[in-house]
Amino acid sequence: MKRFMGYLFCTVFVGVIMYWGFIFGQNLRIQAGRTFHPFPLYVFMALYPIVIGMILGVPGLFHRFHQEGRWRIDWQMLLPLGIPTFLININLLLPWVFHKTFLFKYDWYKIMLSDPGCIDISGIVCGYVLLSSLIRKPSDAEIDLS
Repeated sequence: MKRFMGYLFCTVFVGVIMYWGFIFGQNLRIQAGRTFHPFPLYVFMALYPIVIGMILGVPGLFHRFHQEGRWRIDWQMLLPLGIPTFLININLLLPWVFHKTFLFKYDWYKIMLSDPGCIDISGIVCGYVLLSSLIRKPSDAEIDLS
């Protein structure tokens, strides 16, 4: 029953964060339409899915807190999954960081701007992988050979 209540709490928490994020995103869209300054909206579009992915990874992180051993980073998961998905999300902000529009000539960038679904999916994967790559492994002195 305790486990059920924990998952129920996580589900409600994710729902509340998604609702607040939806309202905040809509307000940013309205503001960007009024001011013709979409940078805050693009920052939100790049970082909000990462936060949602991290929230989805919290139950697994709580489970790893109860394990014995030293904290490690699972580089085999972080490098091929976390870094490319993070770069997909950050690519949305590059024209404002470098003050150049050199990315607009590429078709993949135009698709990414026209369909924010790929940014959402890559951000959720990135956030989940960031927390899931934190693992606990027993140190060499803690291994029981019996």
